[in-house]
Amino acid sequence: MLLYRIGSILLLGACLGLAEEGSDGASGAAGGGNSELVRTWSVSLQAGFASTFQLTLGGMFGEGPDFQNRLSASLNNALRDGDSLTLYGWSTTDLPSTTPNWQAGLMYKNRLLRGNRQTLYVGGGVQRWLFPVVKTGAKDWLLCGTLNYNTRIGGLPISVSEDSMSLLSSTLPKGSLLYTQIFTQHSLMKRGKFQLLLRHGPQHTYAWGFYGAHGNRVVRYTGALVATWGNTSAEACYRQQFGLQDGIKYNRYWSFAVTRQFGGGFSRRNR
Repeated sequence: MLLYRIGSILLLGACLGLAEEGSDGASGAAGGGNSELVRTWSVSLQAGFASTFQLTLGGMFGEGPDFQNRLSASLNNALRDGDSLTLYGWSTTDLPSTTPNWQAGLMYKNRLLRGNRQTLYVGGGVQRWLFPVVKTGAKDWLLCGTLNYNTRIGGLPISVSEDSMSLLSSTLPKGSLLYTQIFTQHSLMKRGKFQLLLRHGPQHTYAWGFYGAHGNRVVRYTGALVATWGNTSAEACYRQQFGLQDGIKYNRYWSFAVTRQFGGGFSRRNR
């Protein structure tokens, strides 16, 4: 639970930071009554390969490698400044068996805090999972929530995410899980529109009966080399997993993906 406690402390810092930001932090939520709300849309297309299909609970499925792709579309400033409504679909196909697994979801996220050094987002939504390679086959509906806190410590960017998932219906045992991620990022090179970044940090999963799993499941450490130019990025990722229970193997995971983003103005109205 160490990562969970670290994340909780940082999230508490976000709440305390409301007082530190003073009127500047409050103006984004309360002072924008006379400003224009500009709606924008954004679409992200991603495709790549991974060593295999792996759940946040720690299990790996299929022989691998897997072909993976993702499509997401967002309406930004949908109801208020700083919020977003996102529809996404994701699939991973085990190439030796040509078995596809996929998920889709709808998520609403709202910004609660924006200051000089920190932002805090809260969101929720529903997801649909179809994973034929997981145990006897998983067909699930889930209720999901997320907290995302971003700050800078000594000039170093820090991002903390808490993602909760609860099974509403499933062909496997129902329950909930909490997935905690902490990342930092270093700029290695920047020339014009090209930038090379190193992103890394730990992750932790805790389960309450989700697919029959209980307690502390895994701790991971992920490192990713990210190259961006314009609206395109390429990411090479490596992740080491440490099992916290008997039967959960230590393993290594790799992935490579290319992402292309599109966006533009949608509409505007007076708030």
